[in-house]
Amino acid sequence: MIEIKGLKKSFGDLAVLKGIDLQVDKGEVVAIIGPSGTGKSTLLRCINLLERPSEGTIRIGDFTWDAKSHTRGDVYQLRAKTAMVFQNYNLFKNKTALQNIMEPMLVVQKMNTAEAEQQALAILKKVGLEEKRDVYPSKLSGGQQQRVGIGRAMAVHPELILFDEPTSSLDPELVGEVLETIQELARSRNTTMLITTHEMEFARRVANRVIFMAEGHILEENSAEEFFRNPQHERTKQFLSKYKV
Repeated sequence: MIEIKGLKKSFGDLAVLKGIDLQVDKGEVVAIIGPSGTGKSTLLRCINLLERPSEGTIRIGDFTWDAKSHTRGDVYQLRAKTAMVFQNYNLFKNKTALQNIMEPMLVVQKMNTAEAEQQALAILKKVGLEEKRDVYPSKLSGGQQQRVGIGRAMAVHPELILFDEPTSSLDPELVGEVLETIQELARSRNTTMLITTHEMEFARRVANRVIFMAEGHILEENSAEEFFRNPQHERTKQFLSKYKV
């Protein structure tokens, strides 16, 4: 269970998150949609503390992080429960695809090299890149790099994977392979996922639930099918009218 209460984040005088309350069940896939600049990416970055919320609590499993009262150890403990897949891949340029996936196993989990390599190879196979094990990021397509990023997130067996616009940096013809990898992950693993996306049809297919954010608030949420079939809020209707879903 993921539970967020009263989450707020400001940058100077600009309030980006204005009191977010959200619950996500174990194994649930939740898509977060909404106009650009509305706080979707900031929400994900606050959940794993790449950005520090100014107010609110974040509970993952049996651990709760409080913006008003926490230690450095609490920060590490929360981050250990999450993994992030970034818009721009964030791979180590000087490491091969295999080494990129092994890195969190070696550094975070202190796994021995042989075991890490074995598990990383299995993950590469799952994301369809087994033959690219010894290839560096500069020689991979954008879609392949993003699939390595997904594999790296899988490597630490997190309780929550956060996908921040995972296809936004890709050429259109490469989007499908990444979306298929995420869909397969959703089908085959009991992993909780939060995904910000502008791919409406993907959100409808892969998510159990869809959340619509605007101006720092959650305005509407529902099951994916009901959300797209029968939106309730006028702002949601206005937003969806620009997409064919």
